[in-house]
Amino acid sequence: MKKVLSIICLLALVMIACQKQEETAQSGTNTNNENHILNSGNTFDMPVKKYLVKEYYGDDSNHPTRVIEWNEDFTRIMHITTQENTYWQLDYDFEYYENDSMRVIFSKPDDAHTMVLFTNYTCHFDEEGRISSIDYYYNSNYQSSAKYNYDESGRLVSVEDEEHNTGLRYIWEGDNVYEVRSIPSDELQYSFSGFTEHFHPDCTLPYLLDDGNAYAFWHLTQPLWKNWYNEAPDMHYEYDEDGYVTCSYRITEEGERTAITHYEYAQKRN
Repeated sequence: MKKVLSIICLLALVMIACQKQEETAQSGTNTNNENHILNSGNTFDMPVKKYLVKEYYGDDSNHPTRVIEWNEDFTRIMHITTQENTYWQLDYDFEYYENDSMRVIFSKPDDAHTMVLFTNYTCHFDEEGRISSIDYYYNSNYQSSAKYNYDESGRLVSVEDEEHNTGLRYIWEGDNVYEVRSIPSDELQYSFSGFTEHFHPDCTLPYLLDDGNAYAFWHLTQPLWKNWYNEAPDMHYEYDEDGYVTCSYRITEEGERTAITHYEYAQKRN
């Protein structure tokens, strides 16, 4: 009889423990005092989507390096300003032609010192809404074209100027580019490592686009990483409750925090 009662008590304790675990899981409580979303193993299954609207160096929010204006439902970028309120400001207007193509038009303030490699370009879309090619112009004069190539998973694997046999290849590991190589030499141009489980600010931007700045030619938008990567061994970062990186910073030898870049986001209204 005592043995039977012991078994019944043991089963009751097990049932109570299981019930508590189930209640904890349903309530979203995190016993590790960390954001439960970030412990899911794949932050990109999260329903939350935020869109980058402002980026600035240090604490100088009056001279943002990039300001992005979206349409109401964040399906299209309407305007981007870089180096706002400085002598290096460039503005980019986006014109859409149904689902077929998009034109990006450059402009700058009268007193700006910026020089551009081209003044506008036209992006042609494929049936899946991805860029298939871009034609670059200086005023109305054609300059060159770039072809965008994708793998079976839909990841961008190269952007190539076939006429001049130049371009870049993008080497992926999961959702992130970890190497960028030259076409046709295959020489390594850039490498990225130390990926974290948090969102990179450009991850919800729709296209890889050139900025055309002759002084600092790189990209206007570059959704090449879903995860934030460590830019340098001494670089630290902060993120919000949804896992989006909001600031990168360094710690000085004196132990002081020095902000490098701040990121601000907007979110769709329900």
